[in-house]
Order: sequence, then C-alpha cells, then structure tokens
Amino acid sequence: MSKSVELDVSCVVGGKIWNLYSFHYHTGDGVFTGYLHAVSSEHASYMLQELRETATLDGQVLEAGKL
Repeated sequence: MSKSVELDVSCVVGGKIWNLYSFHYHTGDGVFTGYLHAVSSEHASYMLQELRETATLDGQVLEAGKL
C-alpha cells in the first residue's frame, strides 16, 4: 500500500522564509528525487553539497505508531 509524506512548499525559520527545492540523483536502480528547504537557490546548492559530504542513513521511516 502506498503512503505519502507531505512537505510544506515554504516555512518560516528564525524569521526567514525557507522554500522547498527538489534535486535528483542517479543510482544503479534508477533516478530518484529528494527535497530540501533553503532560503535561496544558492543556499540550496550549498546545502546539497553539504549533503553529499556528510549524509548518513538513519533508518527506514515508519508509519506513526508502527515499529
């Protein structure tokens, strides 16, 4: 059964508007899309670079109340 995660298109953090940006990446399994919030396109590109350098896997996202 397919479930979805809803993301706000924008939010306010520390008095600044953070907008939703998408990115895609390629693996042996295909092309996938991810999302991040940033204050500008330039900020989003810096954040994506930081993701490339520091990302780690936390684990599977489970439906609330199910473990």
